[in-house]
Amino acid sequence: MEKEHLHLLIHEEIFLLPQDEIIEDETDKTEEVQESGQVAEPEPELIDKKVETEEKQPETTEEHHQDSPHIPHHDLPDAKPLPFAVFHTSHVPTENDLLHKIIEACKIPEDQYKIFSNGFDQAVKFKKALVFVPEAKAFYTPIPYKGSEFLCSKPLSLLAADQNEKAKLWTALQKFVL
Repeated sequence: MEKEHLHLLIHEEIFLLPQDEIIEDETDKTEEVQESGQVAEPEPELIDKKVETEEKQPETTEEHHQDSPHIPHHDLPDAKPLPFAVFHTSHVPTENDLLHKIIEACKIPEDQYKIFSNGFDQAVKFKKALVFVPEAKAFYTPIPYKGSEFLCSKPLSLLAADQNEKAKLWTALQKFVL
């Protein structure tokens, strides 16, 4: 294998350590190591120096106890998926009123759904979801997603202005929710 392709196999950073000698021809050194077939062992004088430095350190009879750092506890959302989630990005009051009318028309109990106003969030677990987005792979058709499904609709701003889009959403919701 060529040296120029080694970066494809090595996935961690490599650092050059300072050395007393610079090896001019690496191929000769590699051949020597391959021919010898011996496992490299550390030099004995390096081990002796390490033992001497350990012996010179004064022993303390006190044990050093350090309190473990405080790790904040975050309340994680329930592992149980929501029965119904609604994702949108509208902050206009008339559009939010339209959203609540849509949910009321679906007759979903208040404890069975949750509205998220910051767009689609992958961290939220749900069984079914209604997502208001400007672009989608398919509008008003259920899309399978991680063992659940969601329905994409045009944004609330477009629904408020277009009666045909409202009708398409209502037809799809009747099959999706009811």
